Amino acid sequence: MAGRYYVQSLARGLLILETIANSPRGLSLTELVAALRLPKATAFAFLQTLELLGYLERNPETKVYAPGLKVLDLGFAYLSGRAILDIAQPYLRALSEECRATTDVSVLDGGQIMTLALEKVWRMVDYHTNVGSRLPVHGSASGKALLINHTTPELAALLGPEPYAMHGPKTITSLAELVGELEWTRRRGYALADEELAPGLRSAAAPIRDREGRIVAAICVSAPTAIVSHEHLEQVLAPTVVCAAGKISAARTVDSGLYRLSGEE
Repeated sequence: MAGRYYVQSLARGLLILETIANSPRGLSLTELVAALRLPKATAFAFLQTLELLGYLERNPETKVYAPGLKVLDLGFAYLSGRAILDIAQPYLRALSEECRATTDVSVLDGGQIMTLALEKVWRMVDYHTNVGSRLPVHGSASGKALLINHTTPELAALLGPEPYAMHGPKTITSLAELVGELEWTRRRGYALADEELAPGLRSAAAPIRDREGRIVAAICVSAPTAIVSHEHLEQVLAPTVVCAAGKISAARTVDSGLYRLSGEE
């Protein structure tokens, strides 16, 4: 429920910006009106304002609106303030080189995970992931690593009604199955996803913790099924990613609130 200081016009403007940003080819005024069921005059006023401020750009030929450079500036400002990236990046790169596979660092963002850093290799299965991408928390190894301390009621509230969306041939689609998988993950200290996020993709992930032991991020290694067997994933890649997560966590400089470097006690 909206609070006392909730500004509806601001929320509506941000919703318009998010809707356009989530559309791969952008949206025209007519498409936006249809998508959000807004009065045409209201939608046009918001679009004009966002365009004038640099948050949207309009193609004069197609009349389609797309995110402007100001949106990119906000993204860079967000990432530059997250020193966890400075800590994790060398380990992420080393993990990618050692495993000859794609590696990434992600954080929990509602019912999804958001990729903060990524090291791609040429032979990686293309599952359309880039820095800033959001992936389903229930269908990814990183998502499972981030969820291991969640209770069953918390998981139910986070993920919503079942069945959960399928993204690969083996995606977990029920709460009961996910709870069992997270118990397995908790005991072993790492999470696996075998063709759950995408066909032909295997991943192993481990949680990154702050000095109080709270999970603040996850580091993941992913490779094609044609190259990495399930046995290799579990026996080689999983221990390697656990080691990398431990090294990052051992830095003892990850603040779970702002992901900034903090001084030694």
